[in-house]
Amino acid sequence: MPRRNSFELKSSLQYKDRKLYMSKAYTNQEFAKPTVITDDAFSFVSFFYASHNKAMKFDDASYKNRYGDPKQYKYDFYWNQAEIFYKAAKQLPFEASPVASYYCMLNAAKSYLSFTLSSADKFISEFGMHGIREEKSDTGKDLSDIRITHNNKGVFPLFASCLDSDFNSIWPANNTSYSLKSLLYNLVFVHRAFTMTYSTARKKVPELFVPLTSSPIYYAGNNSKAHLCIEIDKHFLPENSRTVPSAILKSIDSEYRLLDNSGFHLISKDGVTYYPDSISSELREKNNILRKDFCYILSPKRLWYLKRRSLSLNIDAKVINLSDMTINMAVMHRISEIARYKPEQLNRLMKSKENWLLHEYISMALDQFIDEIASEVTKLDIMCPGMR
Repeated sequence: MPRRNSFELKSSLQYKDRKLYMSKAYTNQEFAKPTVITDDAFSFVSFFYASHNKAMKFDDASYKNRYGDPKQYKYDFYWNQAEIFYKAAKQLPFEASPVASYYCMLNAAKSYLSFTLSSADKFISEFGMHGIREEKSDTGKDLSDIRITHNNKGVFPLFASCLDSDFNSIWPANNTSYSLKSLLYNLVFVHRAFTMTYSTARKKVPELFVPLTSSPIYYAGNNSKAHLCIEIDKHFLPENSRTVPSAILKSIDSEYRLLDNSGFHLISKDGVTYYPDSISSELREKNNILRKDFCYILSPKRLWYLKRRSLSLNIDAKVINLSDMTINMAVMHRISEIARYKPEQLNRLMKSKENWLLHEYISMALDQFIDEIASEVTKLDIMCPGMR
């Protein structure tokens, strides 16, 4: 690896004969366990749930009289519901599939919450509310004029705040809305369709996601610290570039620095203590922080991206530093409402210049969401056979 003055990365860290890569799980990950190879994430998560038989309970005894047996709110029930809606979405015509896709996401989110939270009290009174809504004043003439806000309670804000503790400060309830255009700009799996939709000969849409050559990986430094190391794909940069341009570096989170002056490697500025025979809590906590800066695309190979944290934009969109699952669920909810209540609006949008972006989103969003939430539930990387 490259050197920077007296600092040097010695070798990639390993634990139980496995290199320490950052994995798909957003809030926590199992470093020591191998990648799960399966073509059916629903079956694997069901198996995982069966091996983690968590008792469902109410902390408040009065809830049983009001809501009934807490076991009816068990995570595997909601996961099964999600699979039913997933299969329906795959069979429905394009114009109707967003409705089933959203209800698949909704039930998958409920499953995650009932498995993650310590008792049923936290979520039971909120499971009957979506917690997200349209802005009534929107004209809906294009994606920049279709906006979304959320309430204090409901499945969506509860799910989003479990993924990002700062969710309510980034997206405050009731008085802050984001347009579908902004939300789609922040989804990596449609970033190419987005730039193709809105770039012109005179105005190119700034790239929000920086492609990497491989998964982020931890290296041991000669300072006895572990550092996350990434290599930016050179094809993303200008042909004559010999290092990462300053414009890119300035828009990346302050957690990272260039490893040397003649390469494309970035490392985390602050290393953490590592131990050869165990994974320290310090490294786990640091990984949970750094993971928020990265996104991936479900693909036959591992496609990782570093998300730029702030940009001066020449388009009507904003950078939103929240998880892909949060943003994806918000978009699908809004599009499902349009499909249900304003089909003429969906038809109009599909005949506009934004048709390819919408088509790519509706086609890809559900599989991306299920892959992400399956990894989030299990803390494992899940890949299809033949993927690498």
